Amino acid sequence: MAIEEGRAPEDGGTEHLRRVTGAMLVLAALGLPLWGLLRSWTAALAFGVGALASLAFWSLHQMLTARMLTPSVRRRWLYGFLSLGKLALIALVLRGMMGRYPAEALPLALGVLLFVAGILLEALRLAFLKPDAPPPV
Repeated sequence: MAIEEGRAPEDGGTEHLRRVTGAMLVLAALGLPLWGLLRSWTAALAFGVGALASLAFWSLHQMLTARMLTPSVRRRWLYGFLSLGKLALIALVLRGMMGRYPAEALPLALGVLLFVAGILLEALRLAFLKPDAPPPV
């Protein structure tokens, strides 16, 4: 299977990425009304901003990782350095929101950590999934 320029190979990994994204969307959809009902509309706003930053982080991660799968070492380094932008994205969101709504740190942090929760849910799903084939000896 050859790797095309700038595209990830189609394998089982893309299905896992889609599942993580779906889990993040479900968690965000559940979290917004819960923060709004249980705390306040500003908590729901902070959670929503954190969730959007998390989804942007995850989308950027998928794109940059797919583009790093290239034979060109220069391009791999370029996309590796561009992946630092993911961290800058979260830092900017946290700084801006904490300046505007300092009392809403918890919902904002939980919104930002949605990508971690999505990955953990997919890992739990895989842990309880029966393997199709026996492991190699």
